[in-house]
Amino acid sequence: MPGISRRHFAATAASLPLLASTRHHAMAQASGAAATQGLPRSYAGTTLRITWANTPSYLQIAKFCNVFTDATGIQLDFVQLLQADRYQKLILDVTSKTNAFDVYITAYQWKDEVAPYVADVSHLDQEVKGVPPMDWDDYPKAALDAYARYGDKYIAIPIIGDASMLVWNKKARAQAGLDPNGVPATWEEVVQSGARMIHDKQYGFNMPAGKSIQTACVWIALFHAFGGKYFDASGKPSINSDAALRAVRFMSDRLGKISPPGILTWDFPEMLNALAAGQAAQGWMWTGGFSTLFDPAKSAMAGDIGFSATPEAVLLGGWGLTVNAGSRNLDAAKLFVGWLTCREISKQTALLSGTPCRTSSFNDPAVVAKFPVLPAVLQGMSGKVATYAPIKESEQINIMIYDEVNAACAGTKPAEQAMADLQDKVTAFMKRRGYLKG
Repeated sequence: MPGISRRHFAATAASLPLLASTRHHAMAQASGAAATQGLPRSYAGTTLRITWANTPSYLQIAKFCNVFTDATGIQLDFVQLLQADRYQKLILDVTSKTNAFDVYITAYQWKDEVAPYVADVSHLDQEVKGVPPMDWDDYPKAALDAYARYGDKYIAIPIIGDASMLVWNKKARAQAGLDPNGVPATWEEVVQSGARMIHDKQYGFNMPAGKSIQTACVWIALFHAFGGKYFDASGKPSINSDAALRAVRFMSDRLGKISPPGILTWDFPEMLNALAAGQAAQGWMWTGGFSTLFDPAKSAMAGDIGFSATPEAVLLGGWGLTVNAGSRNLDAAKLFVGWLTCREISKQTALLSGTPCRTSSFNDPAVVAKFPVLPAVLQGMSGKVATYAPIKESEQINIMIYDEVNAACAGTKPAEQAMADLQDKVTAFMKRRGYLKG
């Protein structure tokens, strides 16, 4: 089973097969859709620049958008970037007023930072001719509030719905004497099941412990599962708590012990590869990884996948599209994001990416037949949901989290010291930024 290295994942995604027959079918459906037929050619000759991702599902969607160009005459320049680069490009572009981009793909933890610079998209269908109905009630409430809502308006349109998932190899569970369809209800059950599935070069979990966002994600989910809250009633950080200490110990002493060696440098590609290659019989996964895991050509567990939302708490992932309020092509940009995210077109992109955000796409029989994990994702998004720290600079908090968790997992700091240092870092940061006085 070929591996998926970080370099391969990031640098050669464009050379991966694009499932052309599926894309062509979706494009044909979109071409005949009422949403596409109603598009005006008022902006023909315009070029929109869009920050974008470089993973296979995003590349599929970019190709699919040729339908929009054919219908409107608007050219689309998708600039493929890694996540950290997307954030930096966005912030630099809007704060410097360079306005080199018209549309940004935006993580919800950036929302407070970008809000002053992006357009209100609450009523696109009333403002720009040709934009299909927004159908805001067709999104899971927690996702819509996190991705899009800012005060009494919407500043983003959800495009990629995501929630933290637990996945396991049914065959490996059966061989370990476990019910292959059994769903662990607690993180303790995850560890106990994983310990029983360790065999030869097969491990029981795919825990990341590198200095990467995925390490922070696992800690955040555990922190909330164990009852943690970022801030107390007065707004002061409460990270140095029993829940925080339990979460980091659970990673270092429990999940880390049943995961493969080398996890101190792991990020998402290594997590996905561990499952696909059969190195880990169970693990954490985001919705976007299932297109690989379900593919027999890429995954050793393709025919034996069990899945559920992560137990006790689900971390909300996902992305939205924002329109640069300073764009020189403002209405054309609004037309594009309104078309791409509408109910009719979202079903077609869901068939390509397996990562919808509209409830109607999560429940569509054709989409579910291709990606059977989606009802479980929707269920997770509708349950106990954890999010990133609710402050403007949450990305900085995530960095502090994964630095300290990495240190605890590496053994360079005791867990207690790592959480005390995290508390001090977050407190000092919030004082510098004016959230705390004194």
